[in-house]
Formats: sequence, C-alpha cells, structure tokens
Amino acid sequence: MKLEQRLSEILANLKEKGAFRSLRQKEGLIDFCSNDYLGLAGSAELRKLVATRYQPLSQSGSSGSRLLSGNHLLMEELEAQLCSFHESEAALLFNSGYDANLSLLSSIPSRGDLIIYDSLVHASIHDGMRMGKAENIAFRHNDIEDLESLLRQHSEGKGQIFIAIESLYSMDGDIAPLAEIAAVCERFGAALLVDEAHATGVLGHNGSGLVQALGLQDKVFARVHTFGKAIGGHGAVVLGSTLLRNYLINFARPFIFSTALSIHSILHIIEAYKLLTLNGEDWRQALQKKVNFFNKTFSQTSDKFVVLPSTTPIQGIVVPGNEAVMALSAQLQHAGFDVRPIRYPTVPKGTERLRICLHLFNTEAEMLSLAGFMMG
Repeated sequence: MKLEQRLSEILANLKEKGAFRSLRQKEGLIDFCSNDYLGLAGSAELRKLVATRYQPLSQSGSSGSRLLSGNHLLMEELEAQLCSFHESEAALLFNSGYDANLSLLSSIPSRGDLIIYDSLVHASIHDGMRMGKAENIAFRHNDIEDLESLLRQHSEGKGQIFIAIESLYSMDGDIAPLAEIAAVCERFGAALLVDEAHATGVLGHNGSGLVQALGLQDKVFARVHTFGKAIGGHGAVVLGSTLLRNYLINFARPFIFSTALSIHSILHIIEAYKLLTLNGEDWRQALQKKVNFFNKTFSQTSDKFVVLPSTTPIQGIVVPGNEAVMALSAQLQHAGFDVRPIRYPTVPKGTERLRICLHLFNTEAEMLSLAGFMMG
C-alpha cells in the first residue's frame, strides 16, 4: 500500500468517527473558548510594559539552547522572580507545559519505580510516562480511597513511588483534593508532582496556585506552572529544589535539546507576573464572581443539559456523541459564540462536551445571551 493511500484511509476513518481535527480561524466571535482567563494575551498595558523593556535590547530572539548560547540574564531574572512569587527554592524554565511534564515524567522516575496518576491527567503526563522507564498505573479521578488502595497494593518491592496529578483539571474544571493527597503521599513516602497549569492566575492568593493556597509548598516534590493560559504568553516553569533543577538541566531532553524561549517571551512573562503581583487578587475575585454568575444562570437549564459541577472558569456541558456536540458547537459559532466541542477520544465516549471557558472580559450580558440561545 502506498504511503499516501494509507494516510488517506486513516484520515477518512477519523472523519467517519467525527474525530477529524483541522485548524480554524473564528474572528469576531465572543470568546468562550480560550485559556486566556485574565485577558493578558490581548492586554494593551502588558504590551506597553514589554515594549518599554524590549526596545533598548540588542537581542530579540534566541540563538540556541540554554546550555549553548541561549541563556540570558533575563531568564535568570525571571526564574528568581518565579521563585519569589511561588515560594520555591529553585525554578527552571521550559518552552511549554508539555515540555515540562515530558521532562519530569521521563527523566526523574527510573526503572523499578512506580508512577500512580490521576485518570484524568493531561496527555503530556501520559507521553512523559511512555518515554520513561518506570511502571505506571491510574487511580480513579480525585478518589483518595482508590489512591490509598493502590499504594497499599504496590508499595512493597518498588523503588520510589510518584503521584502525578493536576490541581485544576482542564476538561471537567474540578479541583483536586490536594491536602488529602499530600497527606497520603507523606504517609507512604511518595513524591508528589502537581501540574498547576490551569490554576495559575486562577487559584490561590494573587493566582499563585492551589499548592500555595493550601500552604503545601514543602509537601510537593515538583510543581509545573505554565504561561500559555492565564499569563497569556508561552512557556512553563518547574518549581522545586535546587537538586531537582540541577538534575533536570543534566537529564531533561526537552530542555537540553530545545532552543530557549525568545527574549520577547521572557519579557512578557516577567511583566505579566509583575501585574499579577499588583492586581492578581482583585482579578481572581472578579473572575470568581463571573463564575458564580455563570453557575447561577446555567443552573436554570440543568433540565436540558448535563452541566458538570465546577466552581472554576472551566465549565463543561455534556452533549454525548461526537456528531451531536459538533453540531451544537457549529450552531453556537453561527450565532456568534466561540464555543468548541471536546470529542472522544479526548474525553471518554459518552461524555463529549462543550468546554466553556470564562474570562475577566466576558460580561454578564454575554453569558445571559449564551444561556438564552442554548435554552431556545
């Protein structure tokens, strides 16, 4: 079979299942889709702050990996800033949250170790585990009893045990029982890895994340914060000990072999975190008010939709079946709302959904209009 024919048949099969992906531009729609929770991606104030620091610099891009020519004083300034803001001993920048999770899960756990992960963790954690040499097993989502049961079953005869979770889950919008998980990890001597991607800017004082909100910084082996969501930029950081940082510099392949972030990206993150330090708590509270309004508004439509319980900016409305959820999404986009479908296999079959993201810039009128359309 010719290669082109084989690829065409695979794509045709995806289309038949309603799982074919394509790139689209949806200009002029009301944004209920992006992860730009605080509106920083389009902030004129942030652009001005970045430009002020950017213009006098002689370097704009990046010239190599940080281990070659790509390191810069601004990167070290940012890492120190992140250590202060997130109350961490050390920090190491990565080009994306995907790279950060890939690095952690592939380079730290070794053969003979065991990773126990929440069943709903991000694809980057799964891919990191596939690249690594440790065994892995899932526990039921946010189920402490199942986690403890697996630890009791598998703790004997293993090397180091790692627990991998997210603090705020990107598809359901629910929050991990982090205090209980940290206590279980301490009891069994497990190392806790927490992906704070969607919690950054959203949970905790000034948007510092769930770990700091609960005062668990010293109970977590590694935290990942990303900058492509509420920070409105690109990249990520792994927070932990100086020992962890040094180990990743030497063994994390996505760090070693990737060109470093551009200077412009670094400045965006530096200035965004300055704004977060000044305004983060006000922004977080204002965003929470919008979430509460959305929940109140859509509670009136619960007889027509399965609305997943969430007190965060990530809201899910279950519309089972790829074709059904795609059809409703198309109707909403035609009506002026940028609401995207989440299809199987990204979520389990039968739980296909509209994933609605709320932002500081979304108005009550927009949310009422969205609810009115869906009730019509």
